[in-house]
Amino acid sequence: MSSTSRPGGVREDARIRDVRIVVPARDEERTLETCLAALTAAMDALGRAQRDFQVRAQVVLVLDSCIDSSLEIAKRAADRDPRIHLIERAHGSVGRARRDGVRTALTLSAAHSGDTPLELHTVWIASTDADSVVPRDWLVGQLEFADDGADLLLGTVLLAHSGDPRNTELETRWLEEYVLEEGHPHIHAANLGVRASTYLQAGEYPPLREHEDVELASAVSRLGGVVRSSARHPVVTSARTTGRTPGGFAMFLSRLCGEEQTPRENQDTTIVRSIR
Repeated sequence: MSSTSRPGGVREDARIRDVRIVVPARDEERTLETCLAALTAAMDALGRAQRDFQVRAQVVLVLDSCIDSSLEIAKRAADRDPRIHLIERAHGSVGRARRDGVRTALTLSAAHSGDTPLELHTVWIASTDADSVVPRDWLVGQLEFADDGADLLLGTVLLAHSGDPRNTELETRWLEEYVLEEGHPHIHAANLGVRASTYLQAGEYPPLREHEDVELASAVSRLGGVVRSSARHPVVTSARTTGRTPGGFAMFLSRLCGEEQTPRENQDTTIVRSIR
């Protein structure tokens, strides 16, 4: 097979051999255990996938300025599963937390490669949030796109059922407006994957309090990287309407039923997506 370069610096023979899942968490004691259990199941499913070589998978959980019991919950999960790595930080910024997590994850990849030089085009960085639950086939699905040449994969989200009658209008509006199909226009760090070499060429996650995912996707697109959008493996995320930042996903949901804002706020149609 040819090893010629493509836009984004990816070689045509570059199949993913390492997966690093980066998850920022800030006071997520109510959802963190479920989040980590789902990631463990996804890593197990990847290990059972029919491939001609084993893919190494690990989680880097960035506990950012937590004052609840998130650390204790995370430690118990890490004790049960050595693939889960914890770092404590006081960034107060999801962009900084994600960037720090990726840097730590790539250090882990380099350490596990031993004397073999780390080939960043064979490392995949998967992104989700601590208030979200990934499906069991999430990583298997991401690697199918990566091995098919994707540099960046943009996934979709579904809102968790809160059981609160007051959220009925919110959930109904979301389902009416949200585009849940291949080639969709959404960008969510709760369901995103990027090739490590492309990620570094794009300048990493910017140290922002919000919209770091949109900025990264825009940078990859400007590089000429292969961007794919898929709704095949949606991640279930919190429907809470009180969040950490004034312009984040929770605040977006809180204004969803207002006349001044529609769900198209979480889209970016300027990013060139490759549809196959």
